[in-house]
Order: sequence, then C-alpha cells, then structure tokens
Amino acid sequence: MAEPPTTRLHIDPPIDRWRVAPRNGRTTPVIATGHQPLLWHPGILVKDLAADVFAQHVGGSALHVVVEHNAIGPLAIEVPTQRGKELSSQSLVFGNTTASTAFPPNRLPPIDPAPIHQAIRGAGYTAALSARAGLDQIAEAFAEHADLPNRSAQISAVLATLKQPYLHQPMRRLPTSQLVTQGFVDRLLADPSGCVRAYNRAARAYPEAGIRPLYLGRDVVEAPLWAQGEGASTPVFVDIGDSKQPTLFTQGQSLDLTGNDVLRFLRPRAVTLSAIMRSELCDLFIHGTGGRVYDQVTERWWHDWTGEDLAPKAVVSADAVLDLDVPVATRAQHIKAQWLAHHLPHNVDRFSDPKDDAEAALRHEKRELLDRMDDDRDRRRRARAFVRVHAINAGLRDCHADIVKAVRQDAQDTRLGLLNAAIARRRDWCFALYPGEQLHDLADQINSRLAASPG
Repeated sequence: MAEPPTTRLHIDPPIDRWRVAPRNGRTTPVIATGHQPLLWHPGILVKDLAADVFAQHVGGSALHVVVEHNAIGPLAIEVPTQRGKELSSQSLVFGNTTASTAFPPNRLPPIDPAPIHQAIRGAGYTAALSARAGLDQIAEAFAEHADLPNRSAQISAVLATLKQPYLHQPMRRLPTSQLVTQGFVDRLLADPSGCVRAYNRAARAYPEAGIRPLYLGRDVVEAPLWAQGEGASTPVFVDIGDSKQPTLFTQGQSLDLTGNDVLRFLRPRAVTLSAIMRSELCDLFIHGTGGRVYDQVTERWWHDWTGEDLAPKAVVSADAVLDLDVPVATRAQHIKAQWLAHHLPHNVDRFSDPKDDAEAALRHEKRELLDRMDDDRDRRRRARAFVRVHAINAGLRDCHADIVKAVRQDAQDTRLGLLNAAIARRRDWCFALYPGEQLHDLADQINSRLAASPG
C-alpha cells in the first residue's frame, strides 16, 4: 500500500539566493516572520526554523511577530487517535469557547493549565503512539507558563518552549500591540489621501488577495490601521477637513487617538504589518504561502505611495505528515485488492507454482476440463466437469491457504487504508505531535540548501 511522503520543504526563492543588508542604521540584519498565537502545524513552524537558520548564517537575529489583536477563535488541536489499525481524530479545545470567539487573545486571560492537562491525559489513552509524547510536552508547557498576563503572551511562551529544541537561539517576539511605529503614523498623517489612493489601487490590482479598499472621502479617509481598546478592533479614520492638522479617530470605541500615547491603541492591518516590518524593522521577511498573495498588495502600495522599495521577502512552507503505523491505501489499490481477493481463490494455479507432482497433476486436470467444457454438448458431463473443477480449486486453496489468506487480508487492509488515508495524509497536526527527529530533519534540510550559498 502507498506510504504518504514524510516531509516536503518549499522555499522561494531558494535560500542559497537570499541576500540581506542591514537597513535603518542597524549593524546586523534582522530576519523576521510571524503568525497568530495558535498551536501551529509544521508548515508554520518552518518559517521560524528558516529565520533562525538564515540569521545564524548571516550573523543576524531572528524576530517573530505575534499577530495578537484579532479574534482567532478557541485554541484547539486535533489529535490522531488509533484503535488497532483504524485511524480517527479527536478535537481538544482549550479555554472558554464563547469568549475566545468574541475577543482577541491579547484581551483574554491565560488558559488554566489544569483542564488542559486533564483533556490531554484523556486523549492520551487513544492517541496514536507517535503523538503521545507531544501531548505531554504541550501540557507541561502550559503549566510552565500559566501566570502570564494574557492568552497571547501565554501561547507565545508555550510555542517558544516547544520550538526551542529546533532553534540555534531563542527568537525575539514582537506583539502587534507594539508594532505600529511613530514613523509610520507621521508618514500617514503627512499624506493620508495619497496613502489611501495608492492602497486602493494596489488592492484592486490584486483581487485574489482579498484586501478590501479603504474609504476615501473629501474630509475623512480610512487609515490602514485598527484601533483596539478593551475589546475587538475597530477601523481608524483620518479627519482631513483641516489639512494643516489631520487627526486620527475611531468609531465604535471611546479611545483617545490624539494623545501622546496613541500608539498603544493602534494595530496594523495585514498589509500594513508587512509594510512596517519591511520598511523599518527587518531586513528580510519570511511569509507562508498566504502571505505571498497579499504581499503583492503591500509592495505595490508602498512603492506607489512612497517611491521606496521594501526589504526583501521570501516564502517558506512545508508539508509534513505523521508516521502513523496504520494501513493507508489509494482507491486504485483498494479496487485491485478487492478484485484479487475475489479472483485468486478460483485461480490459485495462475498465481502460484505447484508444491509437488500431485498438485501439478490436479492443475493439469483442471486445464483439460476447462478446455473441453465449452465444446462438450452433454449437459450431465459438463455438470460433472464443473463440479470437479470446483473441487480441484478447493484443493488448490487448501494447498496455498497462506496466499489466499494474504490476499483476503490485503483487501481488508486496503478498505481500512482507504478510510485511514484522509487522516494519515493530514499535514496540519500541531508540530509538537511530530517526532523530534522529523522536525530536526526540517531544520537540517534548510541548512543543507543553504550550504550551497557563497555566503
């Protein structure tokens, strides 16, 4: 039966072609990436691995942006479970689901580790063997980081603990609540209409990115920012009625966006996050496959608005499946196995060699009976020949019971393997559920591709 591939690594452009130079007065380069505070799959983890490997290579540092200001739903993981050769999955949800849906993780309290430990302990009895050690590591990490101020900080710390064995050095974390810079705000207020016009042109140029154009009016324009108070994020606007002194304001929340501490309320939209990072805070930004799409908007917007180019970007992702000890089959394999399980018991002589002269004689007799049967017009003789052929087949099955048993078992296994395949080929289990050797192999693959670099 078909075995799913273990790991596939995607890097574009190839990592041996990556080039960086420190910008904005930095003496060493910063290699950045980022994601929401969730229990990621290896396709997300690999961005951090690549940032770490390349930062080590160029003598720089790696930075992870924690996108913490949008509601992302309950924290949950799927766990592969196994009963005999049958595979299924179980969902473990951590924390209050209602609050998780309504509020972003930086506005939620940390998750109590006791229910997490209980849920993981319960799932451990049926979890696939390869995933059990990872479940224990997740429970231990949440217990270690139970006293942090909010859920985003807690999950980020848990992720840092879980991924540290695969990194050269700890990655600095930058939450999006601290990402919007005064430099960006000053630039926006100096030319709000030009900013929004360029943003909207870029959004319309790449509709596949799904970026909504911003409101552009005579006296008010919508900024490419969010404002966050105690609850969900709301749009930010610029009042340009007085062109000498544009001001920021928001609707739906009573926030003071005119004071000196305005930055503590401002959060970046996706395109803005990339623009701030690549214009001010890093020298290479690593996206996943989704970021590749919307960053086309970022680059066109920024160049049209400012005339400047951003720091380079790269795209890194990985497909990794768990090595689960269950049969896995394709539909074609299952159909073939079913046909063989039905056909072989009546045709053992076509799939095996005789064990002795007596069996060889039976095979010869069967062939002669079948050769004459169609031409014999005597119905009684034909009936006797038919019965005799079946008796010979039964004898051959007894002589080769091991072969018959094997093909019947294969038919059962491919039937189960077909049901198992969808789960066995999943690539989105939490990375902590994968064996450490497999994750180390991902980092080793990145290193080996980088080895071709002239440096």
